[in-house]
Amino acid sequence: MTLLRIKCAAALISMSAIFFISNGKSYACASCGSGGDEPLVLFPAEALKIHGNISVTPQLASTGPDGSTLRSAGPDRRITSTFAAGLAMSPRGFLTISQSLVTNSRIASSETAAAPAKQTESGLGDPLVSGRYTLVMPNLSRPLMPQVQVLAGYRPAMGRSIHDSSDAHLLDVFGSGFDEIRIGTDLWLGMLAVKPGLAVAVTESVATRHNNRLLKPGTLVRTTGSLSGAVSAGDFGIVAQPVKLSAGVTADRRAQATADHETVQDSEQSVNGVFLSADFPAFESDSIKLTLARQGAFGIVKNSVASTNWTMAWARVLR
Repeated sequence: MTLLRIKCAAALISMSAIFFISNGKSYACASCGSGGDEPLVLFPAEALKIHGNISVTPQLASTGPDGSTLRSAGPDRRITSTFAAGLAMSPRGFLTISQSLVTNSRIASSETAAAPAKQTESGLGDPLVSGRYTLVMPNLSRPLMPQVQVLAGYRPAMGRSIHDSSDAHLLDVFGSGFDEIRIGTDLWLGMLAVKPGLAVAVTESVATRHNNRLLKPGTLVRTTGSLSGAVSAGDFGIVAQPVKLSAGVTADRRAQATADHETVQDSEQSVNGVFLSADFPAFESDSIKLTLARQGAFGIVKNSVASTNWTMAWARVLR
């Protein structure tokens, strides 16, 4: 495990070197508003940026292989606070690092108490180190030529996972229990008034021994399609700068897991989501972003979690 982390760190250092010797500009992306893996994205002329957000999930519903809700499984609400920092390694690429604090809670009924009791546990989630690099830049003379980005990330298993849990309702679970490596690409037509985008990211989990068994989740593929644009809020007396709007859909598909190199039947996962976000400029170097995301918005939710997430984020450009 230590050797793997050293190799991943070396890969990220190599990526940084590539970013440093390149030139150009980094732009927006198709998956920026999805509330997914990367909480922070650097835009043109931003060299150093910090970000904080709080995401409230008022209801969680775990499902089984047939899509039916598992009534007794896991927490039924969650609050996640995330801090991230991003550094531009060159005008075309940047690296980000983020860490989250997760608070799980569950309303437990009691026959002896006059009112239901609320159970709560908090802990650190798995951190994330990620990077993006712009391979193809948008061109005003060729508006149908998409911007093309490649992305990579590494998430070490540092938070308590379901395999280490001592709580009957898994309230003390804050991480996946597996090191994860992610690669992907992001296409974005940024020269159009309404900007369509498409992103595909593949996450591979590293086989890890838990409870004397070698376990490995299946490969996860997340596809994001989006439309984004800007509207002026000056007419409403709010701000003079445009407000950035983004909406889209996500599709997560995970292959079957393995245990001791044997396939675990009916373990594949699938869930579809939708999201809507608005990015407001605030003061000279700050911005506020509001995002509403629904996992399980359509289709069958198989071995996954249906949830609605309300997120408010703040970002500040330091230089």
